[in-house]
Order: sequence, then structure tokens, then C-alpha cells
Amino acid sequence: MVFPMSKNLRTFLEAVYAFDAVVQRVDASAWSKPSPCDGWTAHDVVEHQCSVLNGVQLVASTGQMAKPTSPADSSDPVQCWNATRDALIETLDQPGVLAQQGPFWFGAETVDDMIGVVTWDAATHTWDLAVATGQDHCLSDALLQHCLDTVTPMSDMLVESARTADRVEVDSSAPLLDRYLGLVGRTA
Repeated sequence: MVFPMSKNLRTFLEAVYAFDAVVQRVDASAWSKPSPCDGWTAHDVVEHQCSVLNGVQLVASTGQMAKPTSPADSSDPVQCWNATRDALIETLDQPGVLAQQGPFWFGAETVDDMIGVVTWDAATHTWDLAVATGQDHCLSDALLQHCLDTVTPMSDMLVESARTADRVEVDSSAPLLDRYLGLVGRTA
């Protein structure tokens, strides 16, 4: 049986696979390199992203509110990421999962709405990990535009709750990546 894929799921999976592309190319010697996230290494970025996606997977599998959940063992970041990615995708591929009613993270009414919102976290940390390990970020303009549109109305809340750093002022004519990064407290 084939289940229809929502626009939010397609966009979310694009961000997950962009992160995956960067993770898979990290040289084993680069995991301790500093990332643009103050005080975090490349390894810490992967562990954080696994925690967030474990929380998404718990919400999607139970239909109940759940918090980000640290992986049991992140000593091998690639293996940890692969297991997290696979469990999440398997869960999201089940009938009816996306239609489950919340409220969920950020006040999302359905799991589908929630993944549409949390796409920004995976995209942002894709860039963080790519910068830390000297790689291309693999983020499309369409994905960045989705993230910019999602984060703009909730930017104050994200800063106040320390989910992002303070915004960095960027000229409105700057490239899309620069404008998005400024919104989440980073500079290209």
C-alpha cells in the first residue's frame, strides 16, 4: 500500500536527508571540531539532532506529547544517527500517523503540522555540522525559504526560550541563506 506524502513530510524529509548527507561524509577525525553552536562540537550537534528526532518519533508513535530524548549511546555518532533516522522514518511511514491530533510542539495541531515546524531545526543543524566539518550544507533554497517562513513569526519566542541565539541583523537583500542564518543567530 502507498500512503500519500504531505508537503510538510516532503520538506521535513528533505531536511533530514540533508543532515544525513553531511553526517555520512564526516571524517572520523572531525567529530571533536567546534560547531557554530557555542560550546558544541560536531558530535554534540549530531547528538542534539538525534535527541530532537527521537522526541518527534515518540510523539508520532504515541500520539502524545513527548520531549526530545537523548540517545542511549551516541559514542558512534554515525551509528547513532542512522538508528535515529531509520526509526523516525519507519514511524512516519505508518498509516494515520501524520493526522494524529495534538496539540504538539509549538502548538501544532497534528503530527504533520509539527514536522512542518521542526524542519527548521534539522536544516539549521545541517548547516552547523557542515561548517564544523568543512562540507557543503546541501540545503536547497526551497528548504531555506520554508525555514525562513516558519521561523520568522516565532523568532522572538525562540530567542527568549534559548532555542536560538539572538538574531544577527542581515540586509533584506542578502542571499536567502544569510537571511535565514541571521534569523537563527548565525552568520554565513
